[in-house]
Amino acid sequence: MPHVVAWIILRFTQPHTRKELTMMFNRTSIAALSAAMMLTLSACSGGAQVSAEPSASTSASTESASAEASATPTPSPTPTGSEVVEIRAAVDTTVDSEEARKAAGEAAKQVLEQDVRLRNAWMQGDLEHTSEKDLAKYMEPKGVKSTLDGFADLRETLQEGPFSGQIEIRDVEVVEVSASTDQNGQSTPNAVVRVQYCEDWGSLRWPTGEPIVLDDSLATEEMRENIMIRRPDGVFVIQSGRKVQGDCKPSQH
Repeated sequence: MPHVVAWIILRFTQPHTRKELTMMFNRTSIAALSAAMMLTLSACSGGAQVSAEPSASTSASTESASAEASATPTPSPTPTGSEVVEIRAAVDTTVDSEEARKAAGEAAKQVLEQDVRLRNAWMQGDLEHTSEKDLAKYMEPKGVKSTLDGFADLRETLQEGPFSGQIEIRDVEVVEVSASTDQNGQSTPNAVVRVQYCEDWGSLRWPTGEPIVLDDSLATEEMRENIMIRRPDGVFVIQSGRKVQGDCKPSQH
């Protein structure tokens, strides 16, 4: 199968056959399966971890987040397919309170859920809402660029038909909600959120019905961590993603 969706799954140079894909899985194991493929940043060298620390530019912008924007309640949209929505917390998260901390965590989990929904939609052939403007609603600029770069190969792959099954996540946990600090030392609370979860690719199938992971000796799930940040306009977006140590808990179904 030419031009397999390594852009979504592997984050490496596009292989040209399923045999080559299997060889890549043998070399890199499940670390190649990215839960945040659009945020690989420096992780294109076979599972290298992305820094979980906010960059200086990110910190400088994040701590200046508008309280007015952050305090604006977010509607409860029910987007489907590749539709992208901006996600804000339900309360003002620029204040130092338990309510604000929990609200920031909930917003970060919603961003993760949207990320998974979008990647599943793309593999099903729904590329309607994939413009630069759309993607910028929920990811940092570097992630937008790497995602746009991959759509041409994805479109070619989808000419052979959509994939079946879907990416699934479980055991989602907010492990830290922290402040950002600008270059002047000014701190803004609840601006950086770390979310860990198990990502499972076990149900994904090629258009032929074959499993995505062809080697039975390889796992189809891994523990991952995403870093979400709050932008100046109050919108929470994904900054980075990486694999973390540890095993997924057994699935309950």
